[in-house]
Amino acid sequence: MKKQLYVLMALFAAFATRGYPQASNEVIWKDVDGVSMPIPPKVHPRLYIREQQVPDLKNRMSDPELKKVWADLVKMQEDWKPEDIPEVKDFRFYFNQKGLTVRVELMALKYLMTKDPKIGRAAITSIIDTLETATFKEAGDISRGIGLFMVTGAIVYDWCYDQLKPTEKTRFVKAFVKLAKMLECGYPPIKDKSIVGHASEWMIMRDLLSVGIAIYDEFPEMYNLAAGRFFKEHLVARNWFYPSHNYHQGMSYLNVRFSNDLFALWILDRMGAGNVFHPGQQFVLYDMIYKRRPDGQILASGDVDYSRKRPKYYSLPAFLASSYYKDEYLNHEFLKDPRVEPHCKLFEFLWRDTKLGSRKPDDLPLSRYSGSPFGWMIARTGWGPESVIAEMKINEYTFLNHQHHDAGAFQIYYKGPLAIDAGSYTGSSGGYNSPHNKNFFKRTIAHNSLLIYDPKEVFHISGYGGQDQTKFAANDGGQRLPGKGWTAPRDLEEMLAGDFKTGKILAQGFGPDSQTPDYTYLKGDITEAYSSKVKEVKRSFMFLNLKDTKVPAAMIVFDKVVSANPDFKKFWLLHSIEQPEIKGNQMTIKRTKNGDSGMLVNTALLPDATNADIQAVGGKGKDFWVFGTNYTNDPKPGTDEALERGEWRIEISPKKAATEDYYLNVMQIADNTQQKLHEVKRIDGDKVVGVQLADRIVTFSKTSEIIDRSFTFTVTGKGVFQFVVTDLLPGTWQILKDGKVFKPAMVSGGDDSSLHFTGTEGNYRFLR
Repeated sequence: MKKQLYVLMALFAAFATRGYPQASNEVIWKDVDGVSMPIPPKVHPRLYIREQQVPDLKNRMSDPELKKVWADLVKMQEDWKPEDIPEVKDFRFYFNQKGLTVRVELMALKYLMTKDPKIGRAAITSIIDTLETATFKEAGDISRGIGLFMVTGAIVYDWCYDQLKPTEKTRFVKAFVKLAKMLECGYPPIKDKSIVGHASEWMIMRDLLSVGIAIYDEFPEMYNLAAGRFFKEHLVARNWFYPSHNYHQGMSYLNVRFSNDLFALWILDRMGAGNVFHPGQQFVLYDMIYKRRPDGQILASGDVDYSRKRPKYYSLPAFLASSYYKDEYLNHEFLKDPRVEPHCKLFEFLWRDTKLGSRKPDDLPLSRYSGSPFGWMIARTGWGPESVIAEMKINEYTFLNHQHHDAGAFQIYYKGPLAIDAGSYTGSSGGYNSPHNKNFFKRTIAHNSLLIYDPKEVFHISGYGGQDQTKFAANDGGQRLPGKGWTAPRDLEEMLAGDFKTGKILAQGFGPDSQTPDYTYLKGDITEAYSSKVKEVKRSFMFLNLKDTKVPAAMIVFDKVVSANPDFKKFWLLHSIEQPEIKGNQMTIKRTKNGDSGMLVNTALLPDATNADIQAVGGKGKDFWVFGTNYTNDPKPGTDEALERGEWRIEISPKKAATEDYYLNVMQIADNTQQKLHEVKRIDGDKVVGVQLADRIVTFSKTSEIIDRSFTFTVTGKGVFQFVVTDLLPGTWQILKDGKVFKPAMVSGGDDSSLHFTGTEGNYRFLR
C-alpha cells in the first residue's frame, strides 16, 4: 500500500512540475529541498504583471468596464472617516482595503506606466515605515489582514524595484519576515493544513507566494518556503481532485478556498511558469451552475447559512476562472453580479477580460457527474423556472472541515426546497463546532441518508475504541468520524494513507441521450463511511426526467443495509421544511409558503407495509432532534426567512429486528396543486426488484450484487415503456419476451453496467 502511495505521489509531483503551454522560456524549474518549482525570472515586474503587459494598462484605464473599477480604486484611496471606524476592529476592518495601502498600490501602478521616479519614490517612502511599525490586535482570522498588508508591500517592492535603495530592500525584507511570523501558518509556514483550513487560503496561496516572488533576488528563502510547501502539498492534492471537476468545502467556503487556488494560478502564470494546475480546474465552478435554483439561490452543501434577500453569487472565483480560461459560461455567472471585494479590485483591473463573451447554460447537458474522489451527480429537468434539480452523493473520500458526513445523501428542489439538507451553520447555538454544528448539522442525521443506531457507539475526538478518549459528538446513529475524530488530513499523503476513504462508486451514467437524459443513475458502496456496526451499506439512485409538465420527475432510491447486530435499528431519512403528511406507505411533503409551491410524494415499497414503521419527527422542540436531545439553533434576526434549515424529517424503520434490510422508495415531484400522480408498482422478479412508474421500468439486483446469470420479471399495462435494467455483469445479454427473442444481443458495460431499451407489457427473460 505504501509503495503504491509513494508512486502515486511521485506521479502527481511529476505532473505538477510539467506546467502548461503558457510557460515562459525564461522561467526555469529547480529542485529546492527535494521539491521541483519554477524560479522567479531575474526581471521586474514579475508579480501579477510582466513588462510586456504594461503597455496595455493605459488601454485598460479607458475600457468602459474597467473605468468603473478604476474609479472604485480611486475612491478607496480615501482614509477612513472617524465615524466609520468600528470600536472593535476584527479582521474584516483590516481586510476591507482602504486608505494608505490603496494609495501606494496605485502609485506603484502609475510608476509602471510613467516611469516617473518621483511617483516610484513616493510609493516606497509612503509604505516602508508603516510596514516596519505595523501591529495587529489579536483577533480571529487576523492573518487575512496581515497578509493583505504584506501584498501591498510586495507590489511596491516589485513594481518600483529600480527605485529601491539597497538599505530599503533590507528594511522591506526584515519587515516582511516580521509580519510573516505573525501569520497563523507561522514562518517558516509549516503550521495547519494544505487541503483545508486557513493555510489553504490567502496566507500561502496568495500572500507569502506574492512577497516571495517580489523579494526573491535578495531573499529567496520566503519564496522557497512558500512555493516549496505549495508545490509539495497544496498543488499535488488539488491536481488529485480537480479531474472530478468539483470541490469539497461546500457552497459557502467554495468562494474563498477556490478563489485562492485561482490566485495561485494567476500569480505563477504571470510570473512565467504557465498553468501548473490540472485543466479540470476550469470546470470546478460548473457545480455552482448546476446547483443554481430558479430563485437564484444555490442548492445547499456543507457549512451554509440561508437567506433569500438576494441571490447567491460567486463573483470573485467566477471572474478569476472565466478570464483565465476564457470560459463564457463562467463569465455569464460573473456578469450576474460583477462586484469584486475591495481587496481584490486591483486584480480585477489587472486581469479581467472584458472582451470575453457571455453564454447561458441552456445548452449544457442536464446531468453532470463528478467522479473520484467525490462520486456526486446532479440531474436537472431544464434550466428554466419549472426545473427540478436533484443531487445524489456517494463521497468516495471525506475531507472534513466544512464538508459534512453525508455519504449517500440526496436533495430535491422543485418550486421550493423539498428534500433538504437540514440545519444551518450559524445561529443561537454558535458557529463552527457549536453544539448544533457538531451534533446535528454536520452529522448524517441532518441529511437524507441512512442511520444504523448502535446505542453503545461513542463518537470520540480521536477515533473509535481505546481508552482516555474525549467524546466529541452525540450518537446520531450516523457515519464515523474519519481521521482522528474531527481532524482533517494535512495533505494528500495523509489522506491516502489514513482512513478518510468513505465510499466507492459502483456504477454511474445517464442517457440514452446525453444532452437531455431520460434517466440519471448513481450507485455506490458507502460501508466504509460507517463504523464496524455495519457489514454492508449500498445505495442506488435513479432520477427520472419524465418530461411531463404535470409530474416532471421522479427519484427512486434503493438501499441494502446489513448491520453487525440485528438489534441495531435502521433509519431511512427524508428531511423537509413543512410537516409531512403520512398515509400508509405514502408520504407527502409540500411547500406552501414564501412563494414556493412544490410537492414531493414518496411511496415506500420496501420494507413491506406490514414491516415498515413510518414516523414524522419535528416541530418546535424537536426540529433538530438527536435521540433525546434537541440541538436548537435559532436563526439570526433577518435571516432564513423561508426556514430552509428545516423543521421536520420522516424516519422509516423496519419493525422486525434483522441483520439485513432493504429499502425501496419512489418520490414523485409535482406542483402542490397536482391531484393525480402516477401509479407506483413494485416489480418482483426472481433476481430483481424494481419500479413501474408512468412509462418507465427500472430494476435493481434484489441483493444489490451484480447479476451474472439468467433472470425474469413481468411488466403489465398499456403503452410503450422505457426500460433501465441495472446491476448486470458486463457483456452480451439476450432478451426474450413471452418466450420469443426480443433483443438478440445487447451489451451491458461501460460505467453503468445497465441495459436500456423500449418495450411493451409481457414476460421478460434475460440470458447471459
